[in-house]
Amino acid sequence: MKRPAIVLLALGAAAVARGQEPAWPSVAGSGFFTLADARTLPPGRVLAGFAVDNRDRDPLGIDLFDLSATFAVGLTPRLELYGAVVASRVTALPETPALPPPPLDLIVAPGAAAPARPHYAVLWSVPYVNKRGTARLDEFVPGDGTVGAKVRVHDGSGRTPTVALAGELKLPLTRDEADLASGSGTGGVDAGARAVLQWGTRPTVAASVRYTIVGRPARGDREIRVEGTGRARAADRPLDLPDRLDVGLGARYTLRSGLAAVAEASASFDVGSRTAIVDASWPLDVIAGVQARAGRARVTAGLRWHGHALPSGARRAAPVAGLVDVTDVSDPDLGRLLSAVGAAAAGPFVRDRTQRLLALPGPAPALPAGARVIPADYGIRSEHQIGYVLVAAWEF
Repeated sequence: MKRPAIVLLALGAAAVARGQEPAWPSVAGSGFFTLADARTLPPGRVLAGFAVDNRDRDPLGIDLFDLSATFAVGLTPRLELYGAVVASRVTALPETPALPPPPLDLIVAPGAAAPARPHYAVLWSVPYVNKRGTARLDEFVPGDGTVGAKVRVHDGSGRTPTVALAGELKLPLTRDEADLASGSGTGGVDAGARAVLQWGTRPTVAASVRYTIVGRPARGDREIRVEGTGRARAADRPLDLPDRLDVGLGARYTLRSGLAAVAEASASFDVGSRTAIVDASWPLDVIAGVQARAGRARVTAGLRWHGHALPSGARRAAPVAGLVDVTDVSDPDLGRLLSAVGAAAAGPFVRDRTQRLLALPGPAPALPAGARVIPADYGIRSEHQIGYVLVAAWEF
């Protein structure tokens, strides 16, 4: 996935352009790479194209690859409508998570104790990914659709910045359980507001702050407790996702008409209450590249470095050590195992397409095929921190 970035970077740097300086396409309408700037498209001007966004994320060493259709439309001299539809999202993990992620069914046999949260590590934007779905671009697992509006509220000069405000809505394109397990998203609806302050023309420098209210996810966990009498009780435990605060700084330096060098840095922070997880980490991205045009074609291309990575290879204590992972056990074999440990009453409460852990009061009996005992510790995987952003658009 790295070679196309290098090719398009070279093409962008070699582009020769004439005439008026263009509005540059970004993943966020017009702007830098993933950051919006304070500029808005002139009325009636349209940028339509596609974007490829490849990024690495901790925990779990996840590699995300989004293929999106993008657009930006100038509605008035100060108002721009923009959006993107992630037609295919590839979410790749280097290995099956050592700690089964949500949605988790925790079955507690008679006499056993249920461990308190946290039970697992997750990436909040794709909490259900578990390496049991697909990780192929041509499978076209849909992601989400975003629509937003950016309005320029003040034109600056000198040290006074130009100010733009934006609001956006992100909608899931699927809530299918198989797609969620492949990393399509949360299945919830998010709403965000952004402010951009921009100074200068050569260079242009912009600071961006965005707050996103994260919607309720599609599925949560369930605890199934079997009493000594043989009766079972199930308690659903919703997955509580934090809101998100994104901050960024972008800069553009025009090299000549139709060609500019661009860089941006951005970080994302969790805000508010959330389900307890292990290995929580906030991402830091630094992207550098070019924006270029040739005729009506527009290209934004940059290489991304993901910083603030977790220490790869470090060993950490497993919070569910000793529990039996029965996710890959067939239903008939699971039924026999539950009967053998006095927990047959839990069977009707076990949901489809979940991760499953079994807590026992003592040593595990002979386990069926597909079962494994969670070891005492696990290793952090945090590798291959280079990605890229490509946005190709045509101006009408």
